[in-house]
Amino acid sequence: MTRVRRRTALLLAALSLCTLPLVQSAPRAEAAEPPQCAAGALPVRPGSPNGTAQGQLVALQPDAGPRAGGTQVTLVGANLTPYTRVLFGTMTPHGCFTGREAADVVVLSDTTIVATAPEWPAAATVSVYAATPCGQLTNSLSFTYLD
Repeated sequence: MTRVRRRTALLLAALSLCTLPLVQSAPRAEAAEPPQCAAGALPVRPGSPNGTAQGQLVALQPDAGPRAGGTQVTLVGANLTPYTRVLFGTMTPHGCFTGREAADVVVLSDTTIVATAPEWPAAATVSVYAATPCGQLTNSLSFTYLD
């Protein structure tokens, strides 16, 4: 029970940080605007507010599954506790994610997340990211949808 309360407290603290304004050293006029994403795309930013990677993925098991989705995948890495979402798709050069979110995401520990791969419209290789509620991403790993 203590472990669940601790994890809940950590996630609530991470959520509260999402609402804080980012402190930037550049004057406001020079600060980069958030990306303008097309309908259905999600604006995201790699790493933490200072641009460094916070969480890191090192393995995805299995790395392939049917287009129908439903494959239970395990993401292994480091510093994964604040990452409560798993995204399958592609990242545009403007920082917009297009794709689908995994179902049944469970953060087992700081090094392991388990999620169910979403359905995909065609056979393809896509990127898989772990994401915080604020839209911060880990590095990507590849997942191949098979016919």
